[in-house]
Amino acid sequence: MNTFVTGGTGMTGAHLLLKLAEKGYNITALKRENSNIEIPRKIFNYHSDKGDELFSNINWITGDLSDYNILDEAMKNVDHVYHTAAMVSFKPADKHELIRNNVQGTANIVNASLMNRVKKLCHVSSVAALGETGKGEELTEDTEKTDYKNVSGYAVSKHRSEREVWRGIAEGLNAVIVNPSIILGAGNWCYGSPRMIKSVWDGLDYYTKGENGFIDVRDVVKTMILLTESDINEERFILSAENLSFRTVFNFTADNLNKKRASKYAGNFMLHTLKTFDKLRYYISNKEPRLTKHTLHSAQQIHTCSNKKIKEALDYEFIPIDKSIEDICKIFLREFNSN
Repeated sequence: MNTFVTGGTGMTGAHLLLKLAEKGYNITALKRENSNIEIPRKIFNYHSDKGDELFSNINWITGDLSDYNILDEAMKNVDHVYHTAAMVSFKPADKHELIRNNVQGTANIVNASLMNRVKKLCHVSSVAALGETGKGEELTEDTEKTDYKNVSGYAVSKHRSEREVWRGIAEGLNAVIVNPSIILGAGNWCYGSPRMIKSVWDGLDYYTKGENGFIDVRDVVKTMILLTESDINEERFILSAENLSFRTVFNFTADNLNKKRASKYAGNFMLHTLKTFDKLRYYISNKEPRLTKHTLHSAQQIHTCSNKKIKEALDYEFIPIDKSIEDICKIFLREFNSN
């Protein structure tokens, strides 16, 4: 089986490469020129005694999703394409570039898949691409986005990227879309969800009332492969193991790191005060803002996700989130203690 993977240096992409390598597939992975492949190598060694051996079987090519010719050449004789790559940023100045890059990149992936007659495309979207539900209602695959004014550029980019996949399906492409909730896993401890582990390790005093869906990255990649290798087509699936409060997840993490639990509630006034200082920090240092109006909204809202469709389609049972966090914290502590 010949597979092509985008976003292989990211947390989800790296775990996907590992699982595909364990299955013995011929794998070509796209990376940008400035990407660090030592992060996915590290992830391989987190989870396998043969990490370096498996990693050596990955055929890395350097390129960008904006370059259609590179994608077209990379997909020659490819059976399955996994599109996990996406620009992620919450900098206000990056909004339009974010939307343009993610949508055009997905359009190029779809067009190259059609041109090369790949057997199946698996597109990684996000629950952010779906609409918001009413109070007490779970998010499902049928929830449609109607409000574009009060969502992040990232959410808009993922929604419009999905539309490119649906366009490809209408033109004859076999494809499935997955919409993960918050993905938990080991990786770059200074970026994405692994940064949560590092934040608790450094000391986290405040918690919010928000709730969301969470899923282990190992479940994400396993379900992606199962869907891609199945006869299921023209469908999207929410991937989420459990709906939990952020406080519960932070408590799980603190307990496994032997750190003090967050004990101070951050209400709207406190969060907006912190956002003001974070905005000032952004303008002075140009570092990625940690608090935006969209992250503040998410931190205080109840977003619950239904996993009924994927569980019924694959008869799949997810890793409990407390077990997921325990495993991730063990990796973090092992790496921290070895430095």
